[in-house]
Amino acid sequence: MQIAVNAAYLQQDMPADTGRVATEIILAMCRQQPEHQFTLFFDGPVPVDLHFPANVTTVLLPRKGNKPWHYYWWQEWQLVHAMRPFHPDLFLGLGGALPLRSQVPAGLLIRDLSFLQDAGLQPAAQQRGLRKNIVKYLAQARRVAVLSDVSREELLRLAPAVADKTARLDTGLSHLYKPLEWEEREAVKKEFTNGAEYFLVTGSLHPRNNIIPVLKAFSALKKRQRSNIRLVLAGSITPAGAEISTALQSYKFRQDVVLVENPDEASLAKLTGGAYALIYPARLDGLALPVYAAQRCQVPVIALDSAAAREAGGDSVLYVNPASQDDLSEKMSLLYKDEQLRSRLLVKEPPIKPYNSWEHAAIQLWAHLTT
Repeated sequence: MQIAVNAAYLQQDMPADTGRVATEIILAMCRQQPEHQFTLFFDGPVPVDLHFPANVTTVLLPRKGNKPWHYYWWQEWQLVHAMRPFHPDLFLGLGGALPLRSQVPAGLLIRDLSFLQDAGLQPAAQQRGLRKNIVKYLAQARRVAVLSDVSREELLRLAPAVADKTARLDTGLSHLYKPLEWEEREAVKKEFTNGAEYFLVTGSLHPRNNIIPVLKAFSALKKRQRSNIRLVLAGSITPAGAEISTALQSYKFRQDVVLVENPDEASLAKLTGGAYALIYPARLDGLALPVYAAQRCQVPVIALDSAAAREAGGDSVLYVNPASQDDLSEKMSLLYKDEQLRSRLLVKEPPIKPYNSWEHAAIQLWAHLTT
């Protein structure tokens, strides 16, 4: 069987920003199905850290620009034309899109639907196209796969008719995430924060991740506690986050903020395991993967209250009222002062225990696509 994949999404699939979920699932599926041929179509340079098995062919189709019609032209004309010589039996679209002009049976793998609220990590022009056409994409797809119950519920509110062809894949997480011994934690703190305890925020500098409210809460904490605790921001610097980058330059406690740009999975796992606590400030992301990672590492979590955080954390997370400007700072201060609260959170069982990789999800996706 020949499978064509729109792999353009993989160029923005980073460990700290999106959990690298789509990349891990696609690579696992290619490894698991060596008798089938996969052709991955990219609209820009193929990420240098991607290593493909022998049954994968990569095709570079440079997109002409970043205007809405450039995305449309690439997907509906360049991609459709480039697929024809391969005679694919199946097309897999990542990120929620597929070429409507194509007659190839298609499936969709959707990480989340945050683009519906203009809170996705895709460029603005691409998000507008997704919002405009997502119902058409869902109608044309033979199979749809999502990565959380939250995303499935949101999808079915948008398009109830796709219920019978939609599957929720089981959650995975790299085996690198694990609790650290005391000596290991001290080594991580020495490497990243000069030995100081730190709160960790995993995610890009992007408005959707509410970084500015986190900085304000951290300021209030520093004024109240007068401690040497640090704040580590791990993720990419995005064009949409330019205001955040500017604010950091004049931030009063900028010496206590550590920016770790585009960490790889191993570094992110170390940062997570070494943290005093994880702050999860995203509210519109459909998959709260940093919460799963912190729980695996036995690190407590403070999260802005959201459906995705609740799905991942249950009652093992300390939730913040999103409407309160002060609640986040108060919860950070409370957790920092109260070791017993920290211990109580850590002994609670989260509702979902992820698999040690995305291999199981890849098996589920293949079975869903081929039945």
